[in-house]
Amino acid sequence: MNAHVQEPPPKIAPQVTAAPGIRQLYWCDFPQDAQLPEFWKRRPVIVLSFKNTLHGAVTVVPCSTAAQPGNKWAFPLQTTIDGRAAFAICDKLTTVAVSRLIPDKGGIPRMPVGEFDDMLRLVLAWLPVPSTPPSPAQGVPPAPAGPVA
Repeated sequence: MNAHVQEPPPKIAPQVTAAPGIRQLYWCDFPQDAQLPEFWKRRPVIVLSFKNTLHGAVTVVPCSTAAQPGNKWAFPLQTTIDGRAAFAICDKLTTVAVSRLIPDKGGIPRMPVGEFDDMLRLVLAWLPVPSTPPSPAQGVPPAPAGPVA
């Protein structure tokens, strides 16, 4: 049992005015008290989840402008938030509060479907696959009917 009583973190109002959409790029204020190799500071992210709400959480792929030599999970981006060369770090999926997202001054860019799909293939290659088929009791969940646009 935890001997320390911890206060829950604050609930912060979102800085965006609509629920984030799949394939959109935002700035994300990652926690300053992160522990390496966790991501920290403000950096671009790509929205991966598609059933998002304005006051909920969102799953993102963090990006880095640092060169990524030898990192097979770094996807070079054509679409960027600020025009600088960047890489999606596909083995560092993260879920953050929507209140951590900040739209760019120039608007909210959206990755083209083809570029997003190529990045998503790398994300999926990083994830494990089931070693056995689903048991009859569990069945196979239906494929999500997420937006394509």
